[in-house]
Amino acid sequence: MIIQTHNLGKRFGDRWAVKNLNLTVEKGQIFGFLGPNGAGKSTTIRMLLNLIRPSAGCFELLSQRVGSSGKKIYARIGALVEKPDFYLYLTAEKNLEILAALSGCNSRQRIREVLEIVNLQERAQENVRNYSHGMKQRLGIAQALLHDPELVILDEPTSGLDPEGIHEIRELIISLASEREMTILLSSHQLHEVEQVCTHMAIIDNGSMVVQGAVKELLGKTDFYVTEVRIDRPEDAYQLLKTEKWLDDITLDDELLKVHLSADSRPLLAEFLVRHDFRIYSIIPRTSLEDYYLTLLKKRHGR
Repeated sequence: MIIQTHNLGKRFGDRWAVKNLNLTVEKGQIFGFLGPNGAGKSTTIRMLLNLIRPSAGCFELLSQRVGSSGKKIYARIGALVEKPDFYLYLTAEKNLEILAALSGCNSRQRIREVLEIVNLQERAQENVRNYSHGMKQRLGIAQALLHDPELVILDEPTSGLDPEGIHEIRELIISLASEREMTILLSSHQLHEVEQVCTHMAIIDNGSMVVQGAVKELLGKTDFYVTEVRIDRPEDAYQLLKTEKWLDDITLDDELLKVHLSADSRPLLAEFLVRHDFRIYSIIPRTSLEDYYLTLLKKRHGR
């Protein structure tokens, strides 16, 4: 067990930012940590990294209770929390030398290794002020890898990146887990990227756990499938269907109907459309992490 929390909670005044959180991350997982803004993700990460103290509960890292041995545990953990900061007038290599000295890992060979891992070896002697946002993010991950950690915690590592930068970070995370056998805890709003990268995930809302488990198993639940319908006159069909009580929800997105209904009701949908003289081009049941996430939160908030 790499991360395990026991009724973990953090209170700010009268408000519980995190409450009774039981999170489990096992060795070798790429674990997506998801939730709306203000759900408590960053607060949880800051507690795990000993940046703030819990108000309730406790947690274990690398199968050890965090306490007197905390310093030894954190020597085995790397982290990138929000936006990384560096000395802009120094080179990437010099920045890493300073950070390596602070972490007790002042090895020039290791610095060259992590720069190669994040594909910055060709720009190592360039001042960081000339780096793009994506390059700074990769340098931030490089500093988290300096001491060859067993667990890497990344808080929004793709924030503000363009599609190419997001792709680079995604490939890097996959290689850290598969080739270097690191366990990754990844907090992100990029649901499409999380779906492609993560093996397991947890969704929290208002500081409390909503669901956790293997990504494929959670997305395989038929209750969360969205049926995509392409027909002629989609606007007319939308206006007609949204009054039907046997549908859970329906949206019209760029002439594509997205219908939330049970698998048993799909034949009823087709029959309904034919009876009302719509020409059906396709009815495709599919699900995605975005569909699952939004449906789950809608149900939780009664929308």
